[in-house]
Amino acid sequence: MLTPHELAATRFAMSAPPQPGGEPGLYEEQVAQWVAEKSFFRDFVYRNAKGKKKGDQLVDGIVLFGDVMVLIEVKAQIGFAKRDDWVRDRLGKAVIQLEKSKALLQEGKVPKLRNDFYGELEFVPQNYPNVFGIVVLAHDSDPYYAPDLVPELLHSTFPIHVFSLKDFALVSDRFDTAGDMINILETRTDTSKVNRLLVQDEAQNLKHMVNEFRMIWAPHFLSDQSGLLDRAVQMFEKKASGKFQLDKDWKYGLLIDDLIAHVHDFDPNLSWNENTTHEAGLRVASFLGWLTRDRRIKLGKLAYEHAEAARDGNAHYFHHFHPSRGTCFIYVASSASRADRVKYLQVLVSYAQMLYGCQESLGVATEATGGGGRSYDFVALRGTQSADQLKLLKTMANPFSSKLVPL
Repeated sequence: MLTPHELAATRFAMSAPPQPGGEPGLYEEQVAQWVAEKSFFRDFVYRNAKGKKKGDQLVDGIVLFGDVMVLIEVKAQIGFAKRDDWVRDRLGKAVIQLEKSKALLQEGKVPKLRNDFYGELEFVPQNYPNVFGIVVLAHDSDPYYAPDLVPELLHSTFPIHVFSLKDFALVSDRFDTAGDMINILETRTDTSKVNRLLVQDEAQNLKHMVNEFRMIWAPHFLSDQSGLLDRAVQMFEKKASGKFQLDKDWKYGLLIDDLIAHVHDFDPNLSWNENTTHEAGLRVASFLGWLTRDRRIKLGKLAYEHAEAARDGNAHYFHHFHPSRGTCFIYVASSASRADRVKYLQVLVSYAQMLYGCQESLGVATEATGGGGRSYDFVALRGTQSADQLKLLKTMANPFSSKLVPL
């Protein structure tokens, strides 16, 4: 496995791991923020979000990803207060802070949030109807059931999950993509309704989630002719147990992570990037972020194989259609010029959008292995195409007749 410093240098253009020191509790807060980056990556994490008035702070961290908002509050124990007294006080205050911050955000009273990569960005509350709260308690203790000490957790207006710092790190290690982390928060929410999930015992909590996973997610697999639900259960168990991290092909998933890190590196002087903005980059990063680790591994391995094959001078490509999300992903590797690769990719993405009636399609083009570097170009389409475009596309032979990648 990668060390934290290797991970920071490789995945998502992460910020550097925090170093101990500073004011009491600052290091623990920074660790929790960095841990959130491991799953959601830097583009979508807003640290120390400011409130309505100057000097006010909402929460220690906010994640805005897709249609999901995650509010994070961190409390570190300084001193030797009794566990129950400290938890009642600090966790109780954290719940109040989360509820207050959620209300301010959803009421539109905080129009902008600051991201340390993009700067200030407009916040549109209607874009984030799904809200989770996370309280990270940095302290040592025996396992305990948080609602026994703070019953307000059972009556909050949105799901609030309580982790110790070490258990928050454990979850982000095993569910290290945005798609996986949102999945675990949803699964944990439903599991908590029938199991007492204990702070300081996340390994056991994950076993409860494995046991409940089939019942929770079965309604989402209305047609299960190919055993999709069985495979989903098996994959969740592998991730939850930590076995998946030992997969011999795990490294291939980093290729998709590398794509995310390079979304920002577009050259505005290239003709096909004339109208590209950082907001467009965020949309591409979000598209790729929904890919779970197992999908990243499979797609990453295929991407590597196609880049190797493209040494023969031909264009090699594959595509993956995700029916439940209505999205399509296309990857092209070619030793042709960069401009020609992009033109070819534009045609493939347009055809895929028409062929599957996608809500959104994303294409990536790169050079063949040994071509001099990782020059990724992205083409994204959303919504419907014009009648003239569709008419032209229908005159073409289907370029995807035998290249669909099932995952």
